Amino acid sequence: MTRELNQSDSLDEWLDFIDQITIDEIELGLDRVRQAYKNLNIKQSFPIVMVGGTNGKGSTCAFLESIYHSASYKVASYSSPHFFKFNERVRINKAACSDKVIVNALFRVNEARKNIPLTYFEVTTLAAMLIFVESDIDIAIMEVGLGGRLDAVNIFDPEVSLITSVSIDHQEFLGDSIEKIFKEKVGIFRENKNAILNFGSQEAFIKKFKDSSKAVVSQINSDYFIKVDGSKIDFYGQRRNFLNLPLPKLFGKTQLQNLSGALRVIELIYKKYPITQSSLKKGIKQTDIIGRLHCINKNPFIILDVAHNKESAESLNQFFMKQKLKGKVRCVFSLLKGKNIMDITEPFIDYVDEWYISEIDSPRALDTKEIISSLQKQRKDVTYHSFKNTEKAFTAAYKKSDDNDNSPKAKKPKRRAGIPSTSAKQTIVTNEIDNS
Repeated sequence: MTRELNQSDSLDEWLDFIDQITIDEIELGLDRVRQAYKNLNIKQSFPIVMVGGTNGKGSTCAFLESIYHSASYKVASYSSPHFFKFNERVRINKAACSDKVIVNALFRVNEARKNIPLTYFEVTTLAAMLIFVESDIDIAIMEVGLGGRLDAVNIFDPEVSLITSVSIDHQEFLGDSIEKIFKEKVGIFRENKNAILNFGSQEAFIKKFKDSSKAVVSQINSDYFIKVDGSKIDFYGQRRNFLNLPLPKLFGKTQLQNLSGALRVIELIYKKYPITQSSLKKGIKQTDIIGRLHCINKNPFIILDVAHNKESAESLNQFFMKQKLKGKVRCVFSLLKGKNIMDITEPFIDYVDEWYISEIDSPRALDTKEIISSLQKQRKDVTYHSFKNTEKAFTAAYKKSDDNDNSPKAKKPKRRAGIPSTSAKQTIVTNEIDNS
């Protein structure tokens, strides 16, 4: 029997507790979490920018958080997953909230939920909002977890909603076609409020949605766009332009698209939240995010990336092939159940020399034997090694790597990861937590 915790217990104990006492399966629906939110007796009084989509959510949120912080607004950010500590999910002014603050919020949410069964993500989402409400913030940037329409974040009222991209993922919950998934994602749009489609698809069902939507919908390359001129970029919107801005330091061709969506948000609420040219430049330059085409070492070349579907895997592959050095390629890899392993691994199967397959501590983890079997189906002579955790897998891969070797990493989610120890060359591996 799980013991009840109090405010003197540690954050790790609380995260274990809510993982045990909340419902095991993801049960889509907002009635339960809405009732728990009502029981908390708090009210959102600040604008929310709500960001959903299949890929690009984290980077878009990071741009917005950094820019508004640079403009001296008290900005809160809620995102997932985390890499080193859970605290990274709940930030105010780009600083992770303390264990004490988060534990206090979790304690109060647990009391307010009474006998209402909630998921891990629902409990932590309510805790984040409680912290934001009591921190007197100016604006909140909130990343949607799984889907949109029935995601816990969607119980709050956004000032602006943005969809970064739509591709096949979480089919068991969202549907098995782009159109079905699109309909779930745009569930975060609100009547008479600004809503952004930050991807360029012109499929018939999207045009039909835009024509009939009660939200004020704008779309990239139709209502706003970015032009690149050497090392500078210009943003052109409908209400204002932002010119002579620096290129972001985030890697990947999609980052200009993500930045464009963030600038569209800034344009739309500029009257209430003006930002100077210098703050825009500073915010873009200082935007950083762990685990998105994140190069942590050049010799050997090591990339951290959380690619977990076909679109993100192809993006990682394209980036890596442009950076690829001579020498062997080693991939540290693990996965959760329900993901299409063929879609994720296919881009890398022909040039990864060795796979370092890691177990992950989650009931939703895909068995390493299944991962190995899938790799062997794609390539009979595949070389692999199995490990009990990601730290051991990474350490083994790193020790075998020469300074001129490649060591890409396309690792998959693990719940509540800690900071792994560094190797002899002070290179670390980070873990992702599934955000659903």
